[in-house]
Amino acid sequence: MIKKQQKPTWSFSRVFAGLVLVLLIGGLIALVVWQRQGIPTYDEQRRELRLKNLAELNAENQKILTQYHWVDKNKGVVGIPIERAMQLVLSDLQASRPHPAGPINTPAPAQTSTPASQGTQPANPAAKRSDQP
Repeated sequence: MIKKQQKPTWSFSRVFAGLVLVLLIGGLIALVVWQRQGIPTYDEQRRELRLKNLAELNAENQKILTQYHWVDKNKGVVGIPIERAMQLVLSDLQASRPHPAGPINTPAPAQTSTPASQGTQPANPAAKRSDQP
């Protein structure tokens, strides 16, 4: 019996070709991921737009709170800076010191009347006295 020598199934050229193929696919995947990072997504664009709008709104509100401006020019209504408004209110409160509130008077109990007596007597006794001469 003659034995033939079997060639190994893994030759150097096959291993080298497989390794090159794996490195090539890995490199393509890394290139796609790297390029993808440079492209802004829809959420990132929305976020940037919202931050820009918020910054503009904050700047406008800050301008309104710190400067004199017309609220309604036709009626002559002017807006004043918040610091000045607080000074005016504080000086007004200091000029007319509010007094503490006293006890609250409870209302007098209401009189109950029958339907027959409603037409003859007024419900409010004070109104009855003012009608009389």
